[in-house]
Amino acid sequence: MSRPVLTLHGDAIAQVKDVIVDPETGSVRAFTLSGRGMLSGPLKEAVPWSAVHALGRDAVMVADRDALREGAGTASDSEGGTNMLGTRVLTQEGEDVGKVTDVVLDVTTEEARLVGYEVRLDRHGEEGTVLIPVSAPVVVSAENVLVPAAALRSTTDDLADFRKAAGGPHEEGTDDAEQ
Repeated sequence: MSRPVLTLHGDAIAQVKDVIVDPETGSVRAFTLSGRGMLSGPLKEAVPWSAVHALGRDAVMVADRDALREGAGTASDSEGGTNMLGTRVLTQEGEDVGKVTDVVLDVTTEEARLVGYEVRLDRHGEEGTVLIPVSAPVVVSAENVLVPAAALRSTTDDLADFRKAAGGPHEEGTDDAEQ
C-alpha cells in the first residue's frame, strides 16, 4: 500500500509503509510511514485513522503535517494493533497459504475496515497473488493471520469478483488498497 501521504495543500510528506489493524474489530487504527524516495527508511511518525481526511485509490489525504504523530498506531502503541504487510497467512486448519502483500478495505466516512487480504501464494507450488475475503474478527498475531479454510474457496484475482465473494457490492468508498 505504498501510497503517498499528501496534505490538503498538496504537499507530499510521506509514503504509507504498513497498515495497523485492530485484530478484534478489523478497523484500521493507523498507517505507519516511510520517507519519500527510494533510499528513505521508515519514519518514527504514523498517521492515526482519526487524522485521515480521505483515503483514495491514489493517496492518503491529511489536513497538514500535524497529522503525523510520533509512534501513533505502532506495535508499541497503547491502543494496540497489528502490522499487516508481510504477515504469514495460514488457515485455521494449519495450511500455509502465503504472505500478505496488501489489504482490502471497506472505507466509510467513519472508519476503514479490513475485508480481505491480497496474498502472495507460497503453497504446494502455486504462484501469483489472490484476494481472500475475510470477515472480522480474524485471528492476527505479530507473525500470522489465521483465516477459515472456507475463505480459500472464495479467493479471486479480480476486485469485482472479490466484492461478490465478500458478500455483495460495497459502497462507493470501497478501497482496493493495492500495494
